[in-house]
Amino acid sequence: MALMELANLGWAAPASGGGGGLQEFLGQLPDPMRPYLWQLLFVLALVVALHWILKLGFYKSIMGAMADREAALSAGSDTKAKAAVLIEARQREYREKLKDLRAQAAAHRKSLADAAGAEKQAMVEAARAKAVDRRKAAMAALAAEAAQAKQDLVAQADQLAESLATRLMKQA
Repeated sequence: MALMELANLGWAAPASGGGGGLQEFLGQLPDPMRPYLWQLLFVLALVVALHWILKLGFYKSIMGAMADREAALSAGSDTKAKAAVLIEARQREYREKLKDLRAQAAAHRKSLADAAGAEKQAMVEAARAKAVDRRKAAMAALAAEAAQAKQDLVAQADQLAESLATRLMKQA
């Protein structure tokens, strides 16, 4: 608020019309507060020098560091994108290899199952042939025993008939 009044006092022309308000204001200031032209120029040069020093020395290095960081971040994101593409390609390749290997494993299992089935069928056929051979041998042995038994029975019947005939003849 006081600055506003000070600004109004300094820059506005007095209502009495007695000259410029700035010069009158500066004339009313006590000596330590009164600015002189060389002091104003020195402060102005100091502000300009400070501006350029900060701009070239401080802000430039900060802006350079920020630009380097931005470049590193963009390079990092580019590297990340390239790595993601590479990883996706490798995963696709691995999926294809896995699919091929699974197909090969399924074909191998099928061939093993077919071989096991064929071997089982061969074993069944061999067992069946062996059983048929045993059955034929048993049937032949049974037929031979039956023929032998028949001969024995016929011989015994003949012998019995002769003995009955002899006994009946002796009794008669």
